[in-house]
Amino acid sequence: MEHTILIVDDDIPSLKAMKKALVSEGHRILGATNGKDALEQIRHETIHLLLTDLRMPEIGGMKLVEIARKRNPDLSIVVITGFGSIESAVEAMKRGVDDYLTKPINITELRILVSNALKKQDLEIENRELRQELTVKYGFPEIIGHSVKMHQVTELVSRIAPTSATVLITGESGTGKELIARAIHKNSPRRDKTLLALNCSALSNTLIESELFGYERGAFTGAQEMRKGKFEICEGGTLFLDEIGELDSSTQVKLLRILEEKEFMRVGGTRMIKVDVRLVAATNRDLEKAVSEGEFRKDLYYRLKVVEIKTPSLRERREDIPLLVEAFIKEFNKKYNRKIQGISPEAVNILLELDYPGNIRELKNLIESTVILSREERIGPLDLPVPTKERRGGNEEDINIHIGMTMEDVEREVIRQTLVKVEGNRTKAAAILKIGLRTLQRKIKSLLPDLLF
Repeated sequence: MEHTILIVDDDIPSLKAMKKALVSEGHRILGATNGKDALEQIRHETIHLLLTDLRMPEIGGMKLVEIARKRNPDLSIVVITGFGSIESAVEAMKRGVDDYLTKPINITELRILVSNALKKQDLEIENRELRQELTVKYGFPEIIGHSVKMHQVTELVSRIAPTSATVLITGESGTGKELIARAIHKNSPRRDKTLLALNCSALSNTLIESELFGYERGAFTGAQEMRKGKFEICEGGTLFLDEIGELDSSTQVKLLRILEEKEFMRVGGTRMIKVDVRLVAATNRDLEKAVSEGEFRKDLYYRLKVVEIKTPSLRERREDIPLLVEAFIKEFNKKYNRKIQGISPEAVNILLELDYPGNIRELKNLIESTVILSREERIGPLDLPVPTKERRGGNEEDINIHIGMTMEDVEREVIRQTLVKVEGNRTKAAAILKIGLRTLQRKIKSLLPDLLF
């Protein structure tokens, strides 16, 4: 995809140098020497990335950024500032700017920074379009994913939601079974009625019966008044029973009667109560195996499994991880009043390589922790609370140092690998190396004049 980049700089030699460097990368480049001309081009052109100096006469860089962002919320923005005015660039990033460059411009650093900003923009737009496509096609905005396996799930949900069929959702823990159940209810004729969820593994056998069927006054010690159970409360609606494989045999019998006869009796009761409730059940157990081992009733198993939906593990739908990450960042930004702007492609690559035994729940917890603890506007590889050994190969922190290298060679390799790790961010690299930014700039110039960052 060809991107259009607008460069705004009143320093004409600098403007020409940047245009020349980026044209060679296959981009369409527009230029302006002041904010007024830049605004005219923004009004009449589709701009993908704005690269602007902060200090300009008449309309300054920050004012230009503010106007441009209002016109195009998807616009990627990089500001340029003098070395002595980094504070201004940091302030700009707090207002939603993607990154900054310091003068004099390092052409290699410019190219990499622009490439990363455009990749991030393309990914965000693609993810949003995919979500809109799924919502229009299936009406399930709660279900995030565009992988083949998730298409199969949403296709099945779209067919069974309008019916009253009992549904069994199977899959590993943390794969989003309750979200599927909620999508079924929300898109069914029962959507205006009650939806309740109960985790069968969280309560004792006695409490499970009371929760499901309710009880009469005096049914047991402490039962001072009649109480309705979940089935009565859900009349006309949907009841979601999670971890249904944990029910004891007595409760299984009573549940089977409800599915077959649409009636039940409260604990301590003497009369049958008719109900119309759709049951959606879920389990991470192999119920077929439980049946063969005598741990689960065969007749109940087949009554539950009128339609089975198998939720894929996150390992089976890795292509959905960027979409999920974006959704979780937005969710936790709102929850914790943070302003994380996104995540770098390098950080996404790390997330794509993890095993996720806890599936979506594990990824969600990881992103929540990252959003809370991150000190940067954009999540990078070092912000992820992921042990090195869990990343591909387990050796990404290793530095190639060996006998025979000079101290200059060692220093060069340490600086190069540190810059690779922080995606070329020299401020971060200087902090990790515990040296001043000017010292790092000087060392890069002498040791790594052709550095690709």
